[in-house]
Amino acid sequence: MTGSTRGLGYAMARELGRQGAVVVLGARSAPEVAAAVEHLQTEGIAAFGRRCDTGEFTDVEALRDEALSHGTLDIWVNNAGTSGVYGPTASTPVEDFTRVVRTNILGTFHGSRAALPVFLSQGHGDLVNIYGQGDRGPVALQNAYASSKCWVRQFTRTLRLETKGSGVRVHGMNPGLVETGLLGHVTAQAGYGHRLGALQVVVGLWGQTPDEAARPVVRLVTSDAAEFRFLTARRLATRGIRNILAGRLRRANRMPLDVTVLAPNP
Repeated sequence: MTGSTRGLGYAMARELGRQGAVVVLGARSAPEVAAAVEHLQTEGIAAFGRRCDTGEFTDVEALRDEALSHGTLDIWVNNAGTSGVYGPTASTPVEDFTRVVRTNILGTFHGSRAALPVFLSQGHGDLVNIYGQGDRGPVALQNAYASSKCWVRQFTRTLRLETKGSGVRVHGMNPGLVETGLLGHVTAQAGYGHRLGALQVVVGLWGQTPDEAARPVVRLVTSDAAEFRFLTARRLATRGIRNILAGRLRRANRMPLDVTVLAPNP
């Protein structure tokens, strides 16, 4: 599993491990991988790990081979992702857009490219790609991230067509708003940081913990379901009402939000 040392990825690894899976964690920081593996092992979960930069295909292949060294490869989750600088595309730093593409698009392709040949040769396996805001339509001022998730959804649907009848199952999972560092630490272009204040209210209404967001992954990989989406109309209504009653919109209970504003472009 890529991007699995914290947040949603770590929670999914723990959820699968609790169901008896041997989990192999991958992330760019070797110390974080080692720490996450140790934490899971203290819970009695069979966990291993390896440093993996998903932008490098050789790293992803090495992560796959690490998993195979501990048994069969039955599930692969492409979870590694990063957000872009908040603001208009016309003034988005080129290196920032490239960073998002490298992680969210290339990382998903690399993971799929590494796992699918194994799945196809053995006649079974579950590939899970993580969607996000923008997978079904444009999101102004978040073009890099939203467009990458639209790409992930289209890529996943295409893989599903290509593997039909092979025994391999390809799933897409949109967990909705998850209270992680990715959501709580935002970088904005100059003049756009003030627009992010409403994010705390939105998270208060519909946000969920990584543990909550991770639970559907087990149900997904044990079914033939093509996709799981948290933010359905019914969940929007019921969760919003529940969180209002629980007082999550009170200022003291809101998710901390750290906004870094870039210096204006010359």
